Amino acid sequence: MSGLLAGRRVFVTGAATGIGRATSEYLVEEGAKVFGAGLDGDAGRALASEYAGKSGILLFREADLTQEADVRAAVGEAVAAFGGLDAVVNCAGIYPTGKRLEQVTDAEWDRTIAVNLTAIFRVCRATLPILRAAGGGSIVNIASVHAVSTVPQVPAYAATKAAIVGLSRQMALDYAIDRIRVNSVLVGSVATRLTLDGLDEAGGPEAIGLTFDLDKVARIANPREIGTVIGFLLSDAASFVTGSALLADGGLTARLL
Repeated sequence: MSGLLAGRRVFVTGAATGIGRATSEYLVEEGAKVFGAGLDGDAGRALASEYAGKSGILLFREADLTQEADVRAAVGEAVAAFGGLDAVVNCAGIYPTGKRLEQVTDAEWDRTIAVNLTAIFRVCRATLPILRAAGGGSIVNIASVHAVSTVPQVPAYAATKAAIVGLSRQMALDYAIDRIRVNSVLVGSVATRLTLDGLDEAGGPEAIGLTFDLDKVARIANPREIGTVIGFLLSDAASFVTGSALLADGGLTARLL
């Protein structure tokens, strides 16, 4: 690989599965040291064990990112392992569907906000001083095309993803003085376990206007393709990119229907 991120110390949430896992693996391949945190302890520990004894470093701690104590413990363990942090990637999230707003319970709403938005707030609050102490760094928060163009019956999810864009831009303004860049990525459909299960229920990708064909728009991404976008935003090649909501959607939002 190119060594795009050689020596970078990166904290990744949702690292056990999906986009977070693919991103963690790609960052390690590009020379980064990765500390992953997430709720799926078995998958996370299995991932970390794959890198035990290898030249790349990928560590993992099971953590419920809706709990402040878990966030602080995971960040503290990462700093103890690496001596600091240079970057943060917030990938953890949930995708509740199938209800219009009046059908959403308080518990469902609060859970979506807690996982998709408040967890990012807590992780950033814990890590920003560490990035500042390192002389600066980069934060990437995973948002979604649902922030700008959504589908029926995902009110809580769409609200959180739009909020991530706004929060990321605000942090970009507030922390430029500390040489900390903050960006969000608006992802389209990605072949994660959650997405693939949903496609099966819908009768296949074509039934909802998506495709795996490489020569068509609204293509479903391999999670690694999102990882490479994140890697770029963390790297010096993106030194002029901050406050951006970068679309990585396979052309989904370019299509009228």
